[in-house]
Amino acid sequence: MNKRVILAKRPVDLPKDEDFSVIEEPIGQLKEGEVLVKVEWLSVDASQRVYISGQRSYTDPVPVGGVIKGLGIGQVIESQSHAFKKGNYVSGLLGWQEYSKLPANHLTLLPPHENPRLFLGVLGITGLTAYFTVNELAKPKQGETMLVSTAAGAVGSLICQMGKMKGCKVIGLTGSDEKCQYLTRELGIDGAINYKKVENLSQAIKAACPDGVDVYIDNVGGEILDAALLNINKYARIVMCGAISSYNKKTAPPVHYYPLIISMSATIVGFIVFDFKNKYGLATKHLSKWLQQKKLKFSEHVVDGLENAPSALRLLLKGENTGKVLVRVTSGSPKL
Repeated sequence: MNKRVILAKRPVDLPKDEDFSVIEEPIGQLKEGEVLVKVEWLSVDASQRVYISGQRSYTDPVPVGGVIKGLGIGQVIESQSHAFKKGNYVSGLLGWQEYSKLPANHLTLLPPHENPRLFLGVLGITGLTAYFTVNELAKPKQGETMLVSTAAGAVGSLICQMGKMKGCKVIGLTGSDEKCQYLTRELGIDGAINYKKVENLSQAIKAACPDGVDVYIDNVGGEILDAALLNINKYARIVMCGAISSYNKKTAPPVHYYPLIISMSATIVGFIVFDFKNKYGLATKHLSKWLQQKKLKFSEHVVDGLENAPSALRLLLKGENTGKVLVRVTSGSPKL
């Protein structure tokens, strides 16, 4: 039997436990070209809030009654495809379930590695998102000032470190004093602001960035984007990786200072990591090298048990994590 987490109803505001159901279903027999994967780790990402909302996005929403979409890694335990054999480690959209039965072309073979779950973090979509944000879109120059929101998160923390590698002054925005200390002491960035404590975020950014902001990496939107816009320099670059302030709301919070993009001749661009799929190989090569050289540090927030995946998503959306949120899936031997 296969334990699965499905969408019971569309969430309103922050997802609740009752918005999900845990069910068990037979796995069934494999068809020609299919692969059965025992899921070991699941990636928890803010985009999953969009998937379960029913909103228009780059991918179809999760239907009510459907298994929650999610990237994962696991081990092949049966294969009806020449592309994979038993024992291979693979990644793909395995979903919130103990076993995933997918066509072979929906899976990626992972190279041998002592820590396979890195392919959900710094060597996976998380690292690739950070890499393309910095190197393809923001393109920071030495001596510039880079401001990063959700700086202690999985993507933000890597962006901060890449900004330092480029020779930038890097200031992070985050939601606790502990995360501020992590950013400055552990990751070595130039400063961090606890946006929940300051009375005027725009003034706090101005104090931390007296020469203005040349690059702003936005993962939030809303009033935090507004505060950043009030501090941008001429020809600033703004890269929008996410809009977490709107994910639990029916309508996005307003942004009042968009005219500054015109008056400061700034550029603002949104993207999804799949836009750069043809460059994954080169990016992964660089990320692996930096990891080996200890130029990149990373943190993980591990939640145990498939049934706790909804609470893992909730803590991510509330900003209670530092680094990459992962679910360690546990299961026994499958009964087909």
